[in-house]
Amino acid sequence: MNLKNTETFVWAATLGSFTAAAERLGATQPAISARIAGLEEELGVKLFDRTGRKMQLTHAGLVLLPRAERYVALAAEIKASVGDGNALAGPVRLGTSETLVHDWIPELIRQVHAGYPGVSLELYVDLSVNLREQLVARELDIAFLLGPVSEPSMMNKALCAYEMVWVAGPAMTLPPGRLTLEAMAQLPIVTFLRQTRPHLQIRQALSHPDLPTPRISGSSSVATMVRMAEDGVSLAAVPLEIVRTQIEDGRLRLVDTDLPLASLAFTTTWPVSPPNPLARLIGRLAENAAGARRGPAVAA
Repeated sequence: MNLKNTETFVWAATLGSFTAAAERLGATQPAISARIAGLEEELGVKLFDRTGRKMQLTHAGLVLLPRAERYVALAAEIKASVGDGNALAGPVRLGTSETLVHDWIPELIRQVHAGYPGVSLELYVDLSVNLREQLVARELDIAFLLGPVSEPSMMNKALCAYEMVWVAGPAMTLPPGRLTLEAMAQLPIVTFLRQTRPHLQIRQALSHPDLPTPRISGSSSVATMVRMAEDGVSLAAVPLEIVRTQIEDGRLRLVDTDLPLASLAFTTTWPVSPPNPLARLIGRLAENAAGARRGPAVAA
């Protein structure tokens, strides 16, 4: 069977439309239709029922899909195992949390450029909750996020973990000694956005009838959080690795509190189907780039 036609069939079946398959494969819709027609002619059966409002697989299409997925996966495995770096080419839509951009993502990009000149990365930086949705919708090929993603169509692999700490700038006046929850509730606090795990943990701990109403600001930008802490505007809850330099040179100081924070554990997550050798390649390179900060995945 023609491999390109078979791969096109898998994507059209997975995404549910020729238009979506055309966008994913970088082809025109007429080209997608022609490939599907070629595969149907080769097999002598109709694979899609397009008479209703929604395109559906025929019985023959349903029978073919898992076999076509294995065929495409085997071809991808052969190319990845036997071919050199130049044999792999094409775009990879990579989603990542901003925390990782401030650490090892630049090293990952360097490795891709050096070893696989035909591979181009389309980088999308977003919250983990949004990255999950984009993965499920097949809008991303792979993502580094706070996982795992609890979907049977997704593969999750532990990637790295970051210790979370409280920091403040030298100009911020704090009570002496260890900060109690009551003292923290009276201070302006900045951390990740409302729907993230650190924000939820802090709000839950400080939302007590006996405590003042906490002032917790959320930011999608790690750089903004660090700057607010450096300028003495807020007490900040951030990953230690991201602010290590600022602590060492005195722009920030660690703050001892009665509210220890859970570490941020990231996974590499990608759709099981359709098989994508480039996504798996990026996942392996990410493990090398993440290095010593590898950690166990945590429940979503």
